[in-house]
Amino acid sequence: MTVLAHTHPLVLQLENDLLPLFRAALPPLAAAAPQVLASVFAFSSGTASAFEDYHFGISCLLADVSEVPEDAPEEVALLVSVTGLDASARLSAQVVWGQPSGRVEAHAELDAGDLPALHAALPGLLASLQQAASRGAPAI
Repeated sequence: MTVLAHTHPLVLQLENDLLPLFRAALPPLAAAAPQVLASVFAFSSGTASAFEDYHFGISCLLADVSEVPEDAPEEVALLVSVTGLDASARLSAQVVWGQPSGRVEAHAELDAGDLPALHAALPGLLASLQQAASRGAPAI
């Protein structure tokens, strides 16, 4: 458990479910896309409180950013977020490119407590992340 497991049971459940799964996904991702530096991340955010929203994911940075055009993204990530914990929590998952693109490769919008649906969506999201990282650029 990390400091992200503040007090909300959904955050604790996501942390316990996702972080080991994401760590296990790193070796196959590295084999499929050796040109990226992949890592697992988790952090909290919010405007009224630093603990309103939580984000978990895998970041894939292009290893040789000197070869990336200045107007192209250097990162693609699988991002699972639970937002609005102070009101009506919302769960989302997406594979998204960094700025300036911001292009979404794959997306799943879920009810806050619908962890089975999230788990069902994760294999497709991980496959989409692997394809995007292997390509090294957003799909045209």
